[in-house]
Amino acid sequence: MITDPARMAPMPVHNNTDDPLWRKLWNEYEPVITALRRIPLVTDVEISGGEFGITAELTDGSHLWISSAESLPVDSGALKGFQVRRGHHDTPTIDELVYDSTEGGERSEHGNNFVPLVQAVTAFVTERSLAPRLIDLVSVRLDAVTLQHKTLTKTLQGPFDDRLAAVKEYGHWTHQLKETGWRCIHEQGGVDWPLTVWVLNGEVATVHLVLIGQATA
Repeated sequence: MITDPARMAPMPVHNNTDDPLWRKLWNEYEPVITALRRIPLVTDVEISGGEFGITAELTDGSHLWISSAESLPVDSGALKGFQVRRGHHDTPTIDELVYDSTEGGERSEHGNNFVPLVQAVTAFVTERSLAPRLIDLVSVRLDAVTLQHKTLTKTLQGPFDDRLAAVKEYGHWTHQLKETGWRCIHEQGGVDWPLTVWVLNGEVATVHLVLIGQATA
């Protein structure tokens, strides 16, 4: 049985991920970052000019900047609420407050609780269609046991960002097995997540679709 894993935006890719300070900030604010990635927003920790914040990319080229009354403290225990602003590196006129739970902010009663922050961001990006769409990446895979009792795992085709295309390719490979003398002894999954088990001269092979991850569309 194939289970759909939690959908999440990909990790950022850059040189800073090896920096100890970047790693500490990522770990300190991991609950916030993970929640934003599940929206799903590509989220990163930014270290610039002695200021620390969390950035979340939006589909129109703008971004969210998550900080506190000032910069995010390195120690999250010293946090004094959250502030979220939408900005754009190339368009300075895009500058709006999305959420503020710092002292004197309109959501100050929530303080350091990140759940209302994530709820506010989710509502904001949903209303304006600013969150990317995640698509499943699917491959056709063969898992087999040979006469020498050795296991064999092979990706036959993929990955596909269209599951129907993957199903079609799966049909091509199972047809080839049948044409070369393999006998199907088990079938399940229908056209959603097809899986078949085949035997030939003591060898056993399973052909199935496998979800290998997601990508942003």
